[in-house]
Amino acid sequence: MLPPQVAVALIVLLLAVVVPLCAVAIQLIRFIHWFAWADKDTRGERPHFTGPVLALFFSTLAASDFMGFEPFLTLSALNPVPVEHRAYLLVALLALAVWCWAYGRSIRDRVLRMFRPGSAGPG
Repeated sequence: MLPPQVAVALIVLLLAVVVPLCAVAIQLIRFIHWFAWADKDTRGERPHFTGPVLALFFSTLAASDFMGFEPFLTLSALNPVPVEHRAYLLVALLALAVWCWAYGRSIRDRVLRMFRPGSAGPG
């Protein structure tokens, strides 16, 4: 039997991976509807994927120590952080996932601005 703290941590990790995965699936369905069936005059702006995809990426990295199948076993083995400090890494990755979810579009716009030819660059 798992201690209650471990069970709660595993449920939080599960939710941290499942919620962004569902959000990406919903955004994909919205994009297909927007692209194929929505009225061109009233459909508005296309759905954005940056925030949910980045959140899914970082939360999956956070959960890689707890998933027992490939490629997560390899990711866990290649992780340079010592085992005794991985709890801190897990919290930092989950915080980064939340931050990316909240600011995904501005992150995307800033990265695109850096690589756009003729832009003045940052600052």
